[in-house]
Formats: sequence, structure tokens, C-alpha cells
Amino acid sequence: MVHALRPKTRHQSPLKIAAIFLIVVAVICFVGDPLHPSASYLRSEEVADVVSEDSQQESVKDDSVHEGRLFTFELGNLKGETTGSFMIRTRPSWAPLGVMQFHELVDSGFFDGCRFFRVLPNFVVQVGINGDPSVQSKWRKKIIKDDPVATTNSRGTLTFATSGPNTRTSQIFINTNKKGNAFLDKQGFSPFAEVISGIESVDLINDEYKEKPNQGMIQNKGNSYLLENFPNLSYIQHVKESSSR
Repeated sequence: MVHALRPKTRHQSPLKIAAIFLIVVAVICFVGDPLHPSASYLRSEEVADVVSEDSQQESVKDDSVHEGRLFTFELGNLKGETTGSFMIRTRPSWAPLGVMQFHELVDSGFFDGCRFFRVLPNFVVQVGINGDPSVQSKWRKKIIKDDPVATTNSRGTLTFATSGPNTRTSQIFINTNKKGNAFLDKQGFSPFAEVISGIESVDLINDEYKEKPNQGMIQNKGNSYLLENFPNLSYIQHVKESSSR
């Protein structure tokens, strides 16, 4: 009789099974589980790659700002006791440092309530000393360097006022001269934005007091000084960002 050959079944002892289990565990620990600290360098590289991609995306977002941002200025106490508004677009390609400073000012709500304390017909209207001296004192320390003059001070452009080279902080002016103020270009005044609608409201800013308000007094006492001595000054009610056009 021929007996079929069958593979022999190997019976493993409990001690041998336990030994094999321990060896497998040791190998896994050595290689490193993706969630185990020994594999953390892999996770760090992965996170670094993600951060890098996010940073690049943020850079792309920042690059979109090269087109500038739109802001609407709502005005009160214009000539004839009226209200009005105008819209501007910032131009980073003209003055990147100036635009960055202006964006920070607007985003902080700095200009809300500010009075136009210097209004010279067919020349400029100037604003940018906060009505709260404690707020103003902080911004007086945030001095930025000058931008090279990339475009002329034509009618409707916005430019930072200065007290000399590299002294820009928060004061800005709008050129209102219908022929422009090109002579300011050679003095280093670099426009950073332009009025794109509502220039007629700018022309209605009250020029009753010309440049009589004392800037030192405004710095120290804020709007209380202006309201008491120059109650008819036009002012900025609110600045809000507008949707793209």
C-alpha cells in the first residue's frame, strides 16, 4: 500500500512563539513607527514642506497686493455742512514702503475721526494726526524710510508729509492743484495712492482755517483742541476697504 506523503505539521513551543514575538516588536521599534518619536524627523520634514508651501501661498497673496487695495473715505462737515466720500487705490509699485505703512494705519482704524487741519486751496489738503494723543504718540515712533519718487504729484494723488528725509509717519496729503504739484517731486515727496472717484468731495473739504491749527497742540491735546478752536474742520468719519473693480 502506498501512503500519500503529507507535509509534516510543525508544532511550535510556547517559548519559541514568545521569542519570535519579541523579535518582531524589537524590529518595529528599531525601524520606527511613523507616530513614534524615532520617526519624528520624517514628520518634521513633512511639516517643513507644508510650511514652505503655505509660505509660498502667502507670498502669492502678498504679490496680489501689488495691484493695491481700494478704500473709501467717508467725510463729514464738508462745505455747506454736507457729507461726501471718495475712493482711492493704493499703488505699491509707486511706493511700497509708503503703501505698507498706510495699510497698517487704515487697518488699525487710525484715520477715523481725524480732522483736515491744513487745507490750502488749489494745493493740498492734509490729515493724519489722530484725535487721541495716546494713539498719535505711538505712531510718531513708527518712522519709515523714503521711497524713491516713481510718479509725479498730480491732482488726486496721496503722499506722505515729512519733516525731512526719512521721517514719514502718519500724516498724508492729497494734491488738489488741477495742474498738479510737480515741484514736490524734486523734494522727494513720493505718491503712494490716487483718488479714483469722488474728487469733487475732496474739493469740498473746508478751507476756512487754511493752516491755522497748531500741529503741536493737536499732537498734545487731540481733537479736543480742534473742536474748541476750529469747530468747522472737515473730518474723516470712517475709512473702509472697498471691493475690487
